[in-house]
Amino acid sequence: MRPTIAMLTAVLALPAPAALAAQTGQFVVRLGRDTLAIEEYTRTADRLQGEQVVRTPRTVHRIYTVMFDPGGAAERYELVTHNVSGAPGPAETKATATFQGDSAVATVPRRDSTRTVRSRVGAGALPYLGQSFGLAEEVTRRARAAARDSFAMSMLVLGDTEPMPVTVTRAGADSLILMLDGIGPLRARVDNQGTVLGVSGIGGTAQITVERVRGLDFAGLGKSFAARSLGTLSPPDSVRARVAGTSIAVWYSRPSMRGRVIFGNVVPWNQVWRTGANQATIFETGADLVVAGTTVPAGKYSLWTLPSQSGWKLIVNTNTGQWGTDYDARYDLARLDMKVEPLPQPVEQFTIAIEPKGKGGVLRLEWEKTRASIPFLKQ
Repeated sequence: MRPTIAMLTAVLALPAPAALAAQTGQFVVRLGRDTLAIEEYTRTADRLQGEQVVRTPRTVHRIYTVMFDPGGAAERYELVTHNVSGAPGPAETKATATFQGDSAVATVPRRDSTRTVRSRVGAGALPYLGQSFGLAEEVTRRARAAARDSFAMSMLVLGDTEPMPVTVTRAGADSLILMLDGIGPLRARVDNQGTVLGVSGIGGTAQITVERVRGLDFAGLGKSFAARSLGTLSPPDSVRARVAGTSIAVWYSRPSMRGRVIFGNVVPWNQVWRTGANQATIFETGADLVVAGTTVPAGKYSLWTLPSQSGWKLIVNTNTGQWGTDYDARYDLARLDMKVEPLPQPVEQFTIAIEPKGKGGVLRLEWEKTRASIPFLKQ
């Protein structure tokens, strides 16, 4: 739940980081073995200028500039995005935002024109840009300057009317944990000034790793990525079957291994998993079912799982339409034991299948070298 503007204003007495000599940096953002983005930036006392090449869902080249007032607060933000993958859409778009007091006014592209969006963001807000750790470093620098165990501020996605709440928690002498609304936790290694040395989102909602590098051939890599977009990282899919005359369907998203260890790492043991990616996985049945001995009435449900090394449980939840991080146990209809078995060959992309058998069938989940399944019957 997002905090109110009054709450944000109360917590946003932001400390200014120490005055900067010119600083440069480069980052590589990865998801498993795949490079999602590269970035380079220069930070001086009155501005942050950077470039990104981001490869998903299409490859784009972004140039951003943030200008700061003498107290260190953001005054103006400019973002130019170039479509370098040849995908449909304009070759270049431009967006801007001005920050004054606790408000921001953004101008963003809309088809062949622009629209203006006004928001109350709280004092000291920063712009947000996906996969930009030059901008994330502005947050960690402020958190270090605050010298507190916890720190809060807001960031603005251009075009949004509500700010994104950001919290930072100290996790050791050189570590901070960031939560960007529902993105995270991101565990950042930082120096005494808050300079980002590396980031891990493994086990959270982002799953990325970020490395600070030197000598990156930004132009050369950016050019090579232009024709090698990664597409949608976890594309939506569905599976449908007729079982004893009844329609059964599942809608879900399909993450891939990308060279990663999945269970016990990307998907932690003993924590409720969204059973896919993105929005919560949806299960719909046109008739009452008996699933592993428990009656599941006709209707629509969200499906979750609780993987552990000693066994898996399927969670049938009556709440639907939520994002996959918004699990609420109050709406659980049942928690059901699943059969777990190893697979002889790894499954790269998470797969859900329904296998009809007589008056019932089996719901199967497969990923990495694990299959978890559960039987059901039409009542």
